Amino acid sequence: MNEQIQHYNSERYPKTEKIDGRIYLMSAPCDEHIDVQANLITIFTNYFKKNKRRCRARQDAKTNIDKGFVKPDLKVVCYEKNNDGIPTIVIEILSKSTRDRDLGVKMEKYATLGIKEYWIITWQMLSIDIYLLNDNKAYEHYKTYAYYSSEEELEELDENDLKEVVKEFSPISFPELIIQLEDVFDIFE
Repeated sequence: MNEQIQHYNSERYPKTEKIDGRIYLMSAPCDEHIDVQANLITIFTNYFKKNKRRCRARQDAKTNIDKGFVKPDLKVVCYEKNNDGIPTIVIEILSKSTRDRDLGVKMEKYATLGIKEYWIITWQMLSIDIYLLNDNKAYEHYKTYAYYSSEEELEELDENDLKEVVKEFSPISFPELIIQLEDVFDIFE
């Protein structure tokens, strides 16, 4: 195990969250999870620096909810307006142990806070599901972006799904930022 991963694991784990009075302990993530997290931090940070934006992408940073707290895999906070530190985007990278919580209670808590965009990343499927906050303070599925690495995968899609295939996308909150799926998932062709 390399030193960076050892440092990551020993400094940040066990990661804890407190939701509705219950403490959740999480184990250290796998290498692919860490890679996706690091890639997104780099993408957002480079964009913010290049465009002189007063925003930050942070991993595993505490976010207060009700009388508890969560530590999303990644959150984007902008200080350009008075937003009381509410993230603009929250991203969770799914694992078997956190899936139900990420798609359930945490999704509800993030909506209650007023976080505009909520991303669910399934690195095993090379996909990103984007949810947007509606006027009723609930998330609606906006789009799914998935990386298709082979012609066989593309041949399995119907005509409508094939029209939706993209290799890049822009967050709703940062439409000028173009994110390449291959950069998120470390695809080297």
